[in-house]
Amino acid sequence: MMTATLADGRRVEILRLGKGEPLLYLHGLADVHSVLPPEEPPAALTLLGATREVVAPAHPGYEGTEDLGPHADPEDYAFHLLDVLDLLGLDAVDVIGASFGGWLAAELALRHPNRVRRLVLVNPLGLQVPGAQPGLFFGAAAPRGIGGFAEVRSMLFADSSSTVATATLPDEMSRERQLRWFGGLAGAARLGWRGPELRNPKLRGRLRRITAPALVLWGERDRISPVAHAREWEKRLPDAELVLVPDAGHSLPLERPDVTTDWIVSYLAHPSRL
Repeated sequence: MMTATLADGRRVEILRLGKGEPLLYLHGLADVHSVLPPEEPPAALTLLGATREVVAPAHPGYEGTEDLGPHADPEDYAFHLLDVLDLLGLDAVDVIGASFGGWLAAELALRHPNRVRRLVLVNPLGLQVPGAQPGLFFGAAAPRGIGGFAEVRSMLFADSSSTVATATLPDEMSRERQLRWFGGLAGAARLGWRGPELRNPKLRGRLRRITAPALVLWGERDRISPVAHAREWEKRLPDAELVLVPDAGHSLPLERPDVTTDWIVSYLAHPSRL
């Protein structure tokens, strides 16, 4: 079910599916609310919805949600998520953050630790790691006319010619889908465009303040953030478990929804994580 509501006076679009204990899902660059329409959520979300109620708000600037203005910083995004949690009546909640949403989940968790019970980060963006040069996503995602979307698919997927990659970002895309995709890119660029791209140089030194136990899931063939970034998340978070998934890239919930969901469900059900 898709609903639109107001959080601190700003319009927010929220997808909800499944039943049970709420689970906050913060979406990524190629995900629900982005290139995928709400009525076709990633398979991982549908699988998670069989175990919990998945609550997935669109990030500021994405379709259906007002942006935070040109000067918004990571703290503004954290406060926005706090407003969303207050609106939904969610006190301490399990949070899954994928890609861009993983960055925002970390910014929320380090500032408001009492609101994040357990944390699952799936190929999160956000870290600047010395000596581990990230791929430049926005350059690859720029419109290429008749060139199609092969370059950006190669950034997002381990196999850019796979069925899931070409179905997510087909070279021949409807106008409606293009507007959703490029509109979402504009939403991500509001925070992530200024250098270093899709990184907060201060975040690496602040991860020690996150008190929630964390599972870090990482597609080993991520071309936006290499595996060295995964190791840094594991090292800097006080209580983290790292799982590397072979033959998967940045869009792990799309490429390997079964593996992604199995790890998440298993981790959140672990008695020591309650």
